[in-house]
Amino acid sequence: MRVAILLAAGASRRFGAPNKLSARYRGRPLLSHALMAARQAPVQRLLVVTGAQPARVSAMVHRLDRAALTVRAANHREGMGASLRAASRRLRPIDREVLVFLSDMPWLAPDMAARLVRDARQGDEIVRPVRRGRPGHPVLLRGRALASLASARGDEGPGRGRGYRTRLVPGDRRCIADVDRPAALSRPPARLR
Repeated sequence: MRVAILLAAGASRRFGAPNKLSARYRGRPLLSHALMAARQAPVQRLLVVTGAQPARVSAMVHRLDRAALTVRAANHREGMGASLRAASRRLRPIDREVLVFLSDMPWLAPDMAARLVRDARQGDEIVRPVRRGRPGHPVLLRGRALASLASARGDEGPGRGRGYRTRLVPGDRRCIADVDRPAALSRPPARLR
């Protein structure tokens, strides 16, 4: 099976608000856009990893998507590694592929995850979009890269620097555009292509 993991554990320090995931963009919370992108992916399950303000984020997730399963990263201050480890504990032996999404990327192309799955070849362990040399999201993990989630550390993304067989898929600016500060929400999506 293929599972989507949505990382939503951050503390929104640069955003300057209690939690940027509840900030409104196009009339909906920022988190709802990320949930929609993950749900449009060819996956059977969705895990959302919380950390900072876990009760608030979990309640928001369940209001927006009752089928999503929330998982708390107790050590979320450590960085992305803690979230990836927490999600890995909820994977089942039947889960052979994972798509990792970030919760602060409301502009993802609706077909980006499906393109990664379609472009993956036998033996690929990581498939990810890239824009002008910058790695983007979501990221498809398989094989050894998927197994590495259980030992992820620090704030490094999944599968970096370990010699995994990686396939890069050309993406547009939407695969690298995230929301760090409130001004980013006023960026016209047309300029992100």
